[in-house]
Parts: sequence; C-alpha cells; structure tokens
Amino acid sequence: MCSGVTFLLDQASLKNHLLRALPEPAFARLATVMVRVDLHKGQDLVVPGQTIQHCWFIEHGVSSLVAMSSSGRETEAGIVGAEGMVDVATILGSDRSPLRCFIQIPGHGYRVPVNAVVALYEESPAVRTLLNRFAYDSFVQVAQTALANAAFNVNERLARWLLMCADRTGNDQIALTHELLAVMLNVRRAGVTQALHALEQAGFVKNGRALITIVDRMGLENFARDSYAPLA
Repeated sequence: MCSGVTFLLDQASLKNHLLRALPEPAFARLATVMVRVDLHKGQDLVVPGQTIQHCWFIEHGVSSLVAMSSSGRETEAGIVGAEGMVDVATILGSDRSPLRCFIQIPGHGYRVPVNAVVALYEESPAVRTLLNRFAYDSFVQVAQTALANAAFNVNERLARWLLMCADRTGNDQIALTHELLAVMLNVRRAGVTQALHALEQAGFVKNGRALITIVDRMGLENFARDSYAPLA
C-alpha cells in the first residue's frame, strides 16, 4: 500500500491543493512523515466514533463523507478530493467524527500522522489560515447539500453530484455504481435509474456499466441550476 515518503517530491508538482499551498518550511516538516498510499474503492479513512490517527491528502480520487443513523440509514453530506484534506475534525479540536469517510472513486494520496498536522496548525498562522479556509469551505458544502436535498428534485441533485465529482477528478468520466449514487441522493436504486435515464435522455450524460460520462457539461450545469457551485 505504501510506496515511500515524500521528501524527494517537488512540492509544486503535487496535485493536492492544500499540500501545494503550504509554506515551504511547513511542507518540508510534513514531508518527513508523509507516506504515499494507494486509495482503494470502499476504503475507510474515518470510522465513526474511532480515534482518528491520520490525515489524508488526496491526489487523485474522491472520498465521501456520510452521515449515518442508529438504524443504519445513511446519506452523503459532502465529498473531498484533491482540493482538501480528511478529516477537518482533527484541526477543530476533536479526535473523532460522527461521519464515516470512505473512498468513493479510487486513486492515491498521502497519509500524515494527525499530531504532525495539528502541531503545524497550532504553530503557524499561515497554515492555520489555509486549513481554516478549507474547513469553512467544507461547512459551506454541507450547507449547500442540505439546501439541495430540501429544494431540488432528484434529477437536479444527481446533476450536482456528478459535476462535483468531475470537478475533483478533473475527468468527465465518473466511475460510480448505482449503490453509491443511491447513498449520495438518499433514494432507492430505482430512483437512481430513473434519474440517470432522464439525464441521458436530455443528452447531458452517457450511462455505461458503473461509468457515467458527462457529454454536455454546460447543459448539465444549467440543469442543476444553483444547487451546484463550482470549486473556487
């Protein structure tokens, strides 16, 4: 799983926005404890109630943040890709999260011990500003998800999630199963099938086996309306 530490890497070549934006001295410190890892589909990064041992900086791929009820019902609260870090709870004074975070679209990234990230956060105003901004953006995304779930229909919400995944992978081909989409949309699989069919009939996407291709990006954005906000 691990392919080495990152101290030989050129910081400017990294795809993760936060790692690339760190002040050089801060990155140099993290580089000594960073480990490159492959991120597999379904892999848990954070388990609800368990102590968070590592922060994860995704280079390629997408992780899902899922809220779960005691009866087992679940819905997606947000996603994180190369723009950010899992889990912001660690910089906000908590060592646990009620949310499950797992890899939705596989790829790779860097694993860093929590104490190394927290130490930099506490010592460096520049690092604190950078990570606080990402935490704020994460809260905004959760709020936008709540708005989308309350004010937009299933087809529009599907369009939103597809656009968000494409933003974070840089690829209009998105490997998502109906099971994952059902969690994202908080609907049954039949609802996912109907929504995908509607988007395909409108000419926005092409639906293949566990692979959805956006063929009309502008049309899909217009259809999603203001449920969707692109990455800054």
